[in-house]
Amino acid sequence: MKRILIVSMLFLALPAFQACGGKSNDPKAVTGDYLTATENYVDEMEKSESANDVVKATNNYTDRIEALAPRMKAMMEAHPELKGMKGNELPESFEMFKERFESLGPRFMGVMGKMMQYGEDTAVKEAQERLQKMMSTIEN
Repeated sequence: MKRILIVSMLFLALPAFQACGGKSNDPKAVTGDYLTATENYVDEMEKSESANDVVKATNNYTDRIEALAPRMKAMMEAHPELKGMKGNELPESFEMFKERFESLGPRFMGVMGKMMQYGEDTAVKEAQERLQKMMSTIEN
């Protein structure tokens, strides 16, 4: 159940990270890079057939988010108005990302299923804890 909550929190955090990622600190570039990292994670999780696959997918995602973290934090500081946004409250200038955000929702159900299936594995737990810790550093 704890794993479901963690993954659910990640899904709910997606809109909060709309100002994340990218080679530049432009909110659109940052958002695009964050979405790409998240889509890659979901792709990897959907293909996972073992606990080792889940660990690899989760660690890859954590690595990507860790690389994006400095720009994510900078964007949140530069654009505090983006912090509290919900997925259905995208500013008009972010509408180009709406379909990508919406398509991730149903796919996260499969991710949660994989987490439940392999969630008792020690390495999976460690990978999820690492991801959760990384996400919490961005939110603070």
